[in-house]
Amino acid sequence: MATNTNNNSFYHALSHSPVRAAGNKPDLSIYRPQGEPEYGVFHYQAMIEGLLQVGGPHSTETVWSNNFEIAWTKMGDKGPLVLFLHGVPTNRSQWEEVQGSLSRFCETISIDMLGMGESSKPRCYGRKQDPAANNCWNWQNDVDYIEKLMQQEYPGRSFIFVADDWGSGIASHYAAKHNDRLDALIQLDPVAFDGYPVNEIQAIGRASEIPNTPEGDAQYAMLFAAFDQTLVQILKSMVYDPAKYNQYNLRYLTTTYVDVDYERNGNSDGVTDVAKSTTMRLKLHNIRVLSDRAAILSPALLLPHHPQHNPNGVNYQNITVPTLIMWGEFDNMMPAAQTQRFANVLGTDDVQITYIPRAGHFPATDNPEGVADTIINFIRRIMGRQALADIYVGNDGIWKGDERSMIQTLRTLHRITN
Repeated sequence: MATNTNNNSFYHALSHSPVRAAGNKPDLSIYRPQGEPEYGVFHYQAMIEGLLQVGGPHSTETVWSNNFEIAWTKMGDKGPLVLFLHGVPTNRSQWEEVQGSLSRFCETISIDMLGMGESSKPRCYGRKQDPAANNCWNWQNDVDYIEKLMQQEYPGRSFIFVADDWGSGIASHYAAKHNDRLDALIQLDPVAFDGYPVNEIQAIGRASEIPNTPEGDAQYAMLFAAFDQTLVQILKSMVYDPAKYNQYNLRYLTTTYVDVDYERNGNSDGVTDVAKSTTMRLKLHNIRVLSDRAAILSPALLLPHHPQHNPNGVNYQNITVPTLIMWGEFDNMMPAAQTQRFANVLGTDDVQITYIPRAGHFPATDNPEGVADTIINFIRRIMGRQALADIYVGNDGIWKGDERSMIQTLRTLHRITN
């Protein structure tokens, strides 16, 4: 009898008459509103120091410090907790569109990793005593501030870790060390195993060998005089459709390394501070930090752990949470065939592999709707329908026109309240 009652209820839920013509565009206003962005920083006291720039983006004044800031954006106030971590050479704005979509159904936070975006950028990190060493940028060291940040902002709560590119290297180390803190692991076009480094980033890392002296800085500035162009070309090679990036939305990604027009024109008198090619300078301190980070990366850091042969590798067998591996169908930087390796080395059999259509190395930029849809459906599968903050009936495709009535009925049936 209960089964018949449920069937009757679901029949009515899916049998509303359309209130508008079929075939209209999806009306996403049927869902809970997107979360309003909230911005802030986590104050992180590291065990090691680096040189922080003071006095503006082009100052030569620096101080040794281990007091760093990790910048974050929060969106959403209900549902599973989701952390987003970006790749290189980007920042957390890379996740903005997907994070906004998920904030209807989940509580979300995105962060800038140390050394990028609006987070602190320590140069010569951990090299105060030994200028020759550069191993403090190992991905496994990023695990510390991520764990402390999440414990401070969300004490005791488990979460879903979503990361791509460089961020996924950090996420792998985090999941192997703190598997009990996670509900799931989600990786997009991850750097993994022996698929790294790649030439575009390797060339930036090689420049870290230039001495950290005034003479070395001058040499570095000459070699990187066209870095703004190089950066744009790297970014455009990471998407399937280069038109996804233009001079407007690229500002969010390039401002870490290059002056953009609103920085030059903010207090302009129209004569001396106007933005033009010769005044929008490179932020060389930040670029040198990027070089330091890129220099240390090697396949050994992401190949499986071995006590003698690879002590800094990843203990993949420790990762037993459900895992989603997504890859852009047309990634021309790191081939999608690498996905199958995860299914055979993780400590869980629940490994879902999904290829994102019409996407390159940055699927969240190329196809944010497809990425958001895949993540939401994965969370619903592993955590249940009632875990989400709202009923999800998709964000694309042909809608019948009765979704506003249907979702209200389904909310009642699944006891989901807004």
